[in-house]
Amino acid sequence: MIDIPFRELVEKGEFRERTAVFSIGVFDGVHLGHKAIIESLIALKKERDAELSVVITFSENPKARRGVLDTLRLRKEYIASFGVDLLAVIDFSPIFSKITACEFTSLLLEAFRPRGAAVGEDFRFGNPSSEADGRGLERLLREKGCEAPVRIVDSVLDEEGKKISSTRLRQMIEKGELGCFPRLSGQFYRVDLVPLPYRSCSEGLIFSRASIHQLLPPPGLYDAALMGQNGKEVIAEARIDEDYLLISASGLQVLCSECGKDGLLLDSLYLEKRR
Repeated sequence: MIDIPFRELVEKGEFRERTAVFSIGVFDGVHLGHKAIIESLIALKKERDAELSVVITFSENPKARRGVLDTLRLRKEYIASFGVDLLAVIDFSPIFSKITACEFTSLLLEAFRPRGAAVGEDFRFGNPSSEADGRGLERLLREKGCEAPVRIVDSVLDEEGKKISSTRLRQMIEKGELGCFPRLSGQFYRVDLVPLPYRSCSEGLIFSRASIHQLLPPPGLYDAALMGQNGKEVIAEARIDEDYLLISASGLQVLCSECGKDGLLLDSLYLEKRR
């Protein structure tokens, strides 16, 4: 997957003559609703005979008022797993927040030749005073001479008929209900440990909560799995308090083929359930 800043995608024009289907969204956290949108995008690429599938996301969640569910590194890894061809990252700023839906559509036409798009049913883009939804995006493209159908992907519901969303996952984490997380996201909650500083003690590895930008569950003891950068995992337990995250696991040496200059080559921590 090609990873490129959105500004560079527009200004350099490397893909300006390439046909593409695209999706736009924060994609904060891994959940089944995001999976449905990206899978629809991949299918649309074939249907519309486009050269590229493009996901446009943000360097950070512009609407997040508290801890995010993932990091940009984890988001890139997840999106790439679907076979997306190109990921364009918007460095959200006060200036960018003022762009209208019409202006953003013009930027899309400078970046590539749209053949279609797939977005969620709650998708909105552009300055709040002049925003548009998925149907508005299709209309704006048509007004600029581009026929590119926009597929509105229905929200995914759980077995109780409730909508799966990042907001709902955030609420579950805040309550410490991590055991229910996989049925809505497809995997346990993953905390990015790259490149967080830590120190070793007799009990395990200690991380300062201040260094972790992702949302963490309430203080307590949690079952977990610790992953190394070599892809190997060991069973662990995570103790969370107001100031620190302590990870205890036997056989930590399994996590690295060789240690880095600063210690173990850690990748991430899966938080599984509260004890």
